[in-house]
Amino acid sequence: MTLKRKKYALALSGGAALGAYQAGALRALYETGLNISAVAGSSVGALNGYLAATGEIEECVAFWQEIDNRKLITINSFARLFFSAMPSLLTDEIQREMVKKYVRVEKLKKAGREFFCTAISINTGKLHYFEAHKAANDTQLQNMILASAAVPGVFPPVEIDGELFMDGGLVRNTPIEALYRKKLSAVIAISMEPEVYPETPLENTGQIALRTLSIFFRAQATDALERARLSVKRKAKSILLLRPHLPLEMQQYEFDPKKISILLEQGYNEAKKFISAHKLK
Repeated sequence: MTLKRKKYALALSGGAALGAYQAGALRALYETGLNISAVAGSSVGALNGYLAATGEIEECVAFWQEIDNRKLITINSFARLFFSAMPSLLTDEIQREMVKKYVRVEKLKKAGREFFCTAISINTGKLHYFEAHKAANDTQLQNMILASAAVPGVFPPVEIDGELFMDGGLVRNTPIEALYRKKLSAVIAISMEPEVYPETPLENTGQIALRTLSIFFRAQATDALERARLSVKRKAKSILLLRPHLPLEMQQYEFDPKKISILLEQGYNEAKKFISAHKLK
C-alpha cells in the first residue's frame, strides 16, 4: 500500500529587502522535499511566492544575490518624492524588468501549484486575492505580482482590468487566509518580523519609525495565525509560523549585498531547525 504524501502550503509575508531571509528558508523547505501544493504571497512575498510555486528555488536565491542597491534607491530618488509632484519615490521600471526576467505563465502551469497574491484596489479599498495560477498570459501574471509589491509612495500603483492596485501587505501582509480552508497537513507562514525585540534603546526618529512598522507587521502575522487556528472553517490540520527570534540585521530598503547573503544563510539555517522541530516531511 502506497502512503499518501503530506501536503503543505506556504504563506509568504512582505518585507522588501528582508525577503532574502524568506528565500533562504524556502531553499531549506524545498531541499527537505516537502510536497508544496499551494503558495500565497504579499508584496515581496508575491515574487518569492511565484518562484516557490514554480519550484525555481535556486533562481529565487540567485535573484537576491544579484540585487544591486545602487540601481534601486538613491538620494535623488528621495529628493524627487519630497520636492516635486512625483506620485512615487521610484518608477517600477527596474522592478518590472526583474519580474519580466523570471515570470512566465507556462512555468506556473507546468509546476501545477496554486498561487495567490494579494493587492488592494485603490478604487474601492478592497483586498483582492488574485488567483495568479489562472492568469491568461505573462503580462497579466506579471502585473498581479507587481501590484502586490506596489508599496504606496515607493512604487506607482498597477492597473489591472481598468482598476488600480497597490501593495496587499498593508492589509494582509501574511496571507494565511488564502490557504487555511484547503485540506492540508499544514500551512507554513514565513514572516521576517521577530519574536522579540532587544532591550537596547532606539537612538533616533528613523529607528523608532522602522520599529513601529515592524511591530505593525508582526502583529498582522500573529493575528492571521490566531484567526486561522481558531476558525471553524479551517481544514488545514496545522498552522505554523517561521520567523526570526530577533530583528534581522538589515533595514527593509537597505538591499546591502553582504547583508543579503547573511540573511539568505540565516533563513536557511533557521528553517532547517524549524523543519526538525516540527518533524516536517
